[in-house]
Amino acid sequence: MRPTTGLSLGDRYLLTRRIAVGGMGEVWVADDKYLGRDVAVKVLREEYTGNEDFLRRLRTEARNSASLSHRNIAQMYDYGEQDGAGFLVMELVLGEPLADLLEREPVVAPRKLLPILSATARGLHHAHKAQVVHRDVKPGNILLEHDGGVKITDFGVSLAANQVTMTATGMVMGTAQYLSPEQAVGQAATPASDLYALGIVAYEATAGKRPFTGSTPVDIAVAHVNNAVPPLPQAVHPGLVDVIMRMLAKDPGKRPASGAELADELDALAGEIAEDPLGARSRSARRAARNGRPAPVRHARTEEPERTPRPTERRPTPPRPEPESAGTSTPDQPEMPTRTRRDHGRPPVPRTYPARRDVHGAGRTTPAQGERNSGATRAGTRSGASRTSTTTGRRLGALGRMSWPLLALLGLLGVLLAATLISGLTGGDDGEAAASTTQPATLRAMTVTDSGMMLPDPPRPAGAATTEKDD
Repeated sequence: MRPTTGLSLGDRYLLTRRIAVGGMGEVWVADDKYLGRDVAVKVLREEYTGNEDFLRRLRTEARNSASLSHRNIAQMYDYGEQDGAGFLVMELVLGEPLADLLEREPVVAPRKLLPILSATARGLHHAHKAQVVHRDVKPGNILLEHDGGVKITDFGVSLAANQVTMTATGMVMGTAQYLSPEQAVGQAATPASDLYALGIVAYEATAGKRPFTGSTPVDIAVAHVNNAVPPLPQAVHPGLVDVIMRMLAKDPGKRPASGAELADELDALAGEIAEDPLGARSRSARRAARNGRPAPVRHARTEEPERTPRPTERRPTPPRPEPESAGTSTPDQPEMPTRTRRDHGRPPVPRTYPARRDVHGAGRTTPAQGERNSGATRAGTRSGASRTSTTTGRRLGALGRMSWPLLALLGLLGVLLAATLISGLTGGDDGEAAASTTQPATLRAMTVTDSGMMLPDPPRPAGAATTEKDD
């Protein structure tokens, strides 16, 4: 029988479109006329129509899948045969296989990959508890739903506990790239074999390539048995590297004990990678284990208690020296508050030297101090005490408020005034005498004949201006 669009199977399922082609059958979307829903129908390929071996395998898949009911396994609904071809009716998963994701993203981020591996491991654990071994775990048989769910499908080569072994046919239909070493040497598949195949999927999604390749399926199977697993890139988290390497152990006893244990470990690893994406803690622990030292323990950072400021000790203020004056005493003045600079909580440092006003201006007072100490000042004046000043010098007692610089200035002005008066009284007579004596000398110089080369100047009127000629 050849599957085509519009073909009705069992007078109930109407094929609408083909969505996938496998090694043994074709997967179509069909309309369930009884329940009015879309389902997935796996129909045996046309070239295998009437082949009893493939019909028996399809019946085995139907029985093994019908015994499983888990959220991570595609649900089996029905099985039927028509015109020498069998068909399976299953849950229609809206999504894509993991193989399509790997084609777009050869390397899948751990935050996306670990939930897929964990869900797949839980589905396999449920099948293993029902004594069903999948034997063909690969990216094409792991379906990813649009809402994030994961479904395992295609139990076509699965093996149940009470089932007749079909190893030869299973190896032909299986995929050599995901074959466990014990299956490659002809031993029976076990739950550890499915975990090994899941480890190959994890390696491929982490490194971007499969660990073992070859020109023929036989070469690939031999590589699974004899070759060591190539190391993963250095950028991969050490915890993920450890899990994948244990899943790919040649000895089945060294692999995770069950799918549930593996799923729990993957979930814990996802949380660890979320906190430490680079795996610094895991690398430190492994380095310490190689050196035989205990792993470093990272404690949570605790808040330091607030420090209380220590009371500051104040230095005693030295006594201020009294200003000295020549034979005079200065009345005591009240001490003025010293302004200090604010220094953000630091105590002010007392002075170790006297203030300038105490040395030079002890006798000066502010208006406020003058009002308060007016009585004391008057008393000091009556007692005859003299005061000194830094700007006008020492006061002269007889003249009262006048000092010697002022007296010197007045004396200088008096001398200048006297000199001016004297010069004004005697200056007129001297000028007339000088004019009378100089005029005859000039006339004589003009009339005396010096030599033959000099011509006598003609007489000129008095007061006429003369101009000398340059030689």
